[in-house]
Amino acid sequence: MTTTDTGELAHAVGAELQQQRENRGWSRPALAAWSDGRPTVRTLITWEKATRSMSLRQLGTAARLYQLRPSGLLARAERRIGWDPDLPVDLTALAATQHDELRPVAQWAQDILYAGGSPIRGLTTDTLAAMADSCRLSIAHLTILLTTEAPVHL
Repeated sequence: MTTTDTGELAHAVGAELQQQRENRGWSRPALAAWSDGRPTVRTLITWEKATRSMSLRQLGTAARLYQLRPSGLLARAERRIGWDPDLPVDLTALAATQHDELRPVAQWAQDILYAGGSPIRGLTTDTLAAMADSCRLSIAHLTILLTTEAPVHL
């Protein structure tokens, strides 16, 4: 299972903001002036250098400045640091679930356990996508079901 420090993500967002600004040939003072001082030059520096955490509102403001979606800005930052955390799942609980929508993956969990596999498994985004297809669910819906039906308790 991969873990990534959120400080590293904040720095990646800042680096992405700086790259977006520089790719457009904008200086911080010019960007601040264009946006009527919202954000200020000082704020742009704190975002780019990640000296303070950004709120979701600030993330939205920053994304809007560069005509990006906040999720797109975060995705770019995640790619910078190779953030691809796995979703931990308790296969024993998943194999025993009675939830109808999870039957295909419950059978998969039973097969893994029968073959002697570890009862705790980190599911990659590719595995989640394949499971979602087999269950005819969105990845988001499947993720919610897995975290309620087969959570890993540390």
